[in-house]
Amino acid sequence: MSLPAPGGPGEGRSDDPSHNTYRFHSAAAPVVATGNWLVKFEKDVSPHVRKTLLQQSLGGNSHIAATSEYRSTALNLTDLVQIADAVVLDRLGVAVLKGTDDVSSRSAELEDMPGIRRVMPEFFVFSYDEAGDSIHEDTAEVTWGVDAIGASRCSFSGAGVKLGILDSGFDKTHPDFAGRPVKMWSAFGCAGDDFQGHGTHCAGTAAGPHATTGRMRYGVAPGTDLHIYKVLNDKGFGTDGDVLAGIEKALEDGCDVISMSFGRGVASGTLPHSIYDDVASAALDVGVLLIAAAGNSSSRDVGHIAPVDYPANSPSIMAVGAVDSRLRVANFSNGSAPGASAAAIGGVDIAAPGAGVFSAVPMPRQYRRLRGTSMAAPHVAGVACLWAEMDASLRGRALWTALTSNAKSLHGARGDVGAGLVQSPFTER
Repeated sequence: MSLPAPGGPGEGRSDDPSHNTYRFHSAAAPVVATGNWLVKFEKDVSPHVRKTLLQQSLGGNSHIAATSEYRSTALNLTDLVQIADAVVLDRLGVAVLKGTDDVSSRSAELEDMPGIRRVMPEFFVFSYDEAGDSIHEDTAEVTWGVDAIGASRCSFSGAGVKLGILDSGFDKTHPDFAGRPVKMWSAFGCAGDDFQGHGTHCAGTAAGPHATTGRMRYGVAPGTDLHIYKVLNDKGFGTDGDVLAGIEKALEDGCDVISMSFGRGVASGTLPHSIYDDVASAALDVGVLLIAAAGNSSSRDVGHIAPVDYPANSPSIMAVGAVDSRLRVANFSNGSAPGASAAAIGGVDIAAPGAGVFSAVPMPRQYRRLRGTSMAAPHVAGVACLWAEMDASLRGRALWTALTSNAKSLHGARGDVGAGLVQSPFTER
């Protein structure tokens, strides 16, 4: 037996959840299980013991692969998941198990085994965005978002800071990035090119150039060291396993900030995803900040406020809500339900521009306006890089504090706007 193969360029998966039912530029993220399972090991469990525990769980003849195998051989992650019964992400201490009736029936028993911390079902995750609002600012020097967060008045560019964008890849042929080194990795065994557009748009917002010919500046941190991790396929979806593999690779590459503009819906009152929270908390401990979009499932105009999606509802991941050009909470932005306390589980931590956001998309279109918390999260990631360049001690939790303590106050519930509108260092208040 083998894990289902991730879709390559232009392809879905053998268990493709689309079926013409879902739009991948969708307001609400579907909830679709892959059939596989995630296992989180205790911190002190060695790689050898991890394999032993999985062998006990799956049977003595099972093929247990590890990410170290494709780091040191010609195998890529796609090869491994096709031939293995389980793949262990070494650095994170997480394994993805092929879903079988036996594994499903024994999930509670597996979680009780010494050395295993969590056993949870794996789900698909989806990108968040929709066609953007029309904002007439074509004669402006910078987009409204870059201006509102003060990046246009900041003397820093994010130079020397490593930024990881986990998304649908990147169009390295885009002329605005000509001559700029961009490191790329894919969970799907391909080059990491973006045939969907979401990843290029997010990367452009976070780290687009300081100036373009005849166009507004749209990038927040143009000097950052940009790393691209393709964890969503060309239909705009991936799995928890793909995302965790991307996080692991970003940590291995030394990224200081990791931006994620995807997720899946949760029910009101749902507890944070404990595996994502374990991974994000460990990342904070080593000085890496994970930032994620809160989700687009709300319809505030009719009183519906959806809770913050996975993985952003983790207390150790900075959840980003969206505001429009009038600095009002965007109609679609997830947050806290009416009457929820300021300390409600899974609220927004900070807000950023997320409506009518102009940025790069793959050629030949070149540019597009989109709206969504997907567009808000890379604004925060870019600002994080500016603060990190300003002060090398601002990493992990210290960087989180710098962002939230310097945010601009906004009207709205704390669970909807968090600390307020993210602000760049040394900007006018």
